[in-house]
Amino acid sequence: MTIQRQYLLPNCTLTLEGLSNAIGTQELRPSLDTLMRFECHFAKLDQTLVGGLDFLESLIQATSECTQSWMSGVQHTKAKRKARTADQVQLQPATDGQFQMSVPTTLLSTTGSETQSVDLQLSTVQLFDLSEALDQLLADSQTLPNLSSNIQPLSRREALSGQPLAKRAAPLALGTVSLAIATSALYFVPAPEISRPKDEPIPTETPVIPGTSPPPTGETTPAEPGETNPNPSSPASPATPSTETP
Repeated sequence: MTIQRQYLLPNCTLTLEGLSNAIGTQELRPSLDTLMRFECHFAKLDQTLVGGLDFLESLIQATSECTQSWMSGVQHTKAKRKARTADQVQLQPATDGQFQMSVPTTLLSTTGSETQSVDLQLSTVQLFDLSEALDQLLADSQTLPNLSSNIQPLSRREALSGQPLAKRAAPLALGTVSLAIATSALYFVPAPEISRPKDEPIPTETPVIPGTSPPPTGETTPAEPGETNPNPSSPASPATPSTETP
């Protein structure tokens, strides 16, 4: 029993024809297990691409790599290596928001031309509709259940930054120059002098012998009122009381 599946979007239509391995089943929607014919048609383009399973798998891989690279702005080495492979579908961004698709005639059943490849110019909406149609096809469990996309995240080795090498090396060069200027400026700064702390006098205590008067401490005895002290530096002696003779 021949089964036909169609994934229709405004700017892209995918049509698959194949056979089902289920025999005698009464399923409303039997699975399409073997692909016999695959068609890809874009709106506003007369060319219809017709091929088989190899064309479908190559188209899925090329569309995934192109959309990821274009949306992320990171072009990886795998895409460049694919671009050099002549027997695969090539899909790369072009000028004016267009995308260049090149399909080798070895992947197509009917080309209608004697060239080695069929080239198409796709717009952004056509590319997005193609990607959406392929996603619906891969998510359909009743159509080619064994078909899967080999989509993996880019590794650091494969990913190439979109910034040029001169722009990426600018911070490193600026930091090196700043460090060299700071080192040269510090070379002319004199070294600070180190001042040693001066010796401070250590207070001593004189022992007091019992029975002796303690050494004068420099205190003065206040003079009596009305008495003058001839020697202000010496303490004033107390007044001796006078005796009267009878």
